[in-house]
Amino acid sequence: MQNARTSSPSRELALVGLAALVFATSGPVAKLIGTIHPLAVASGRTGLAALGLMLWDGPRIVRVWRGATRSDVWKGLAAGVLLACHFAAYLWGLATTSLAAASALISLEPVAVLAVAALVQGLHPRATEVVGVIVATVGAGIVSSAAGDGDHRLVGDLLVVASVFLYGFYVAVAREVRPEMEGRPYAAFVYVIASLVILPVLPFVDGALRAPSARDSFAVLVLALFPTLVGHTLVQRAASRVRPAVLALVSPGETIGSIAIGAFMLRMPPSLREGIGIAVVLLGTTLAASAGHENEEMRADPGGS
Repeated sequence: MQNARTSSPSRELALVGLAALVFATSGPVAKLIGTIHPLAVASGRTGLAALGLMLWDGPRIVRVWRGATRSDVWKGLAAGVLLACHFAAYLWGLATTSLAAASALISLEPVAVLAVAALVQGLHPRATEVVGVIVATVGAGIVSSAAGDGDHRLVGDLLVVASVFLYGFYVAVAREVRPEMEGRPYAAFVYVIASLVILPVLPFVDGALRAPSARDSFAVLVLALFPTLVGHTLVQRAASRVRPAVLALVSPGETIGSIAIGAFMLRMPPSLREGIGIAVVLLGTTLAASAGHENEEMRADPGGS
């Protein structure tokens, strides 16, 4: 099997940037959905993403699944459950708070990625990364302090923050299993598990089984194809190849894109206080993530200036 860590840092950073670009569509598109419960959206987007991968490369995916070790199966199951919980918390939180707040708080993912990598995998953050995390946390506090303005609600903020830390564990699992299992089979397995975990819950949630509109059904398809199939598959691929801080560059990029789409296309601009908090969050997450990228580049090219 080809070594999973042979790609150049610059190429991996470009893929991380692409993941951020497609992730940026997630919040604005999901915010427009009104007839589908957030849990149904989470199950639908992962199920459709799995179906897309099976249509693309089904026979090889099944062959890899059959040859997977017991350890990889358990890790894939864990990743699928974590992704299901991440999507459920994020989408439900987004439905009950403002787009600006959710987009800013999702930028706290570097906090989760770095913390889990340090506590679980022994990949300790550097001093600059720690400073960036502290700055980002202060910014998140500013954003949350605006709760109550418009559709900004604290309960939604808390759900989004919960989704952030679930994402950190999801990336940690992907970091462990991806060197052993090929990308598309691993992604398809995770998406199938995520969809199936949520399905049995839907009949017990009020409004989760109501008939969707055609527009909202199309929005779920968009979420499945772009932020899920493209974005999360790229994140899974990069998880085993780059430092956690480099992977965390997805978060500030996603935030900038989501807020820009919401402000200019959906007419959902942030409030003044949210805007200040967003700026502080972006400063902290970019500082932490770029510090990791700079050191990764230096290690990859020790003869550079």
